[in-house]
Amino acid sequence: MKPLLTVVIPVYNVESYLERCLESVKNQTYKNIEIILVNDGSTDGSGEICKKFVNKEIRAKVIHQKNAGLSEARNTGLKYISGDFVMFVDSDDWLELDAVEFLLEQAIKQNADMVVGGVYRTSDVVNHQKSFHTSELLTQEEYAKRYFKIESQTIEYYVWNKLYRRKVVEGIEFPLGFFAEDVPTTFRYILNSQTIVVTDKIVYNYFINNSGLTAKFTSKHFDVLKGWDLVCQYAKASNNDRYKEWAQINRYRADLALLTEIALSLDYKNIRIVHKVQIKSMIDELKKNKKILLRQAIPVSRKILIILFTTSYNLFANAINTMIRIKNYGA
Repeated sequence: MKPLLTVVIPVYNVESYLERCLESVKNQTYKNIEIILVNDGSTDGSGEICKKFVNKEIRAKVIHQKNAGLSEARNTGLKYISGDFVMFVDSDDWLELDAVEFLLEQAIKQNADMVVGGVYRTSDVVNHQKSFHTSELLTQEEYAKRYFKIESQTIEYYVWNKLYRRKVVEGIEFPLGFFAEDVPTTFRYILNSQTIVVTDKIVYNYFINNSGLTAKFTSKHFDVLKGWDLVCQYAKASNNDRYKEWAQINRYRADLALLTEIALSLDYKNIRIVHKVQIKSMIDELKKNKKILLRQAIPVSRKILIILFTTSYNLFANAINTMIRIKNYGA
């Protein structure tokens, strides 16, 4: 009998995009799938769309709960899985129609615990079918190098472009109370995987909503640091010295990325005042660990930022922000 694949879809106020997501899962070329929808207290028409879908689709079920956030919605979904393999799909994204068939074939053929597929970031539906793609089988540590961006600058933190054996995700809950929940959870899944297939075949479409304005910087942006703090904890508990070192390096990188984002923000001057303590703490960490970061295989532009920011963050952040304003507004 063909193995069962469970797809967990958290849903919250996505009535404009939800049907596209559900149709992409329902119409997969691989048919032995279970679809678990978790309606996380939607206040638009998403709940009704879920209800209609499960009434027509025998392979689907929906759980309605009070709004508790993405992590709790995924955790709820995981309580109901019965598949041999598991995937996560966000409800404003969609799968290529052969995604499950291809990823599952790779997992079985290569006896892999996790399969990582290609991602296309888009605002439109695009045909990605091509006759040639590459796949490679990696050990846990080889893939961990990619996750920690030791030998690559690709982002591997997300849970949604991957297929997992059930044993990989069982017993692991997404952390509550902050964004960037994928960062530590993906690392825990890596720790539970011995072999991982990585392919460049596009299987997942990540929807970019271009209709809104650029998101305003808030205290939630600091959540990524909490995510990397958890990764550091898990790396320490793994007793793998390389993981401990790589995790700490990425925690410093997160400081640099956030400081850069702040410098580029149109609200930079206000952010600098409101978040003065956090900004100083990040700068102090960069200064203390500057030599470690400069030895890493990171782009030269990042190394220049490290030197500038640790020399005088306010001076260079002001200069960068002024240049951005002149470019955008001519003043």
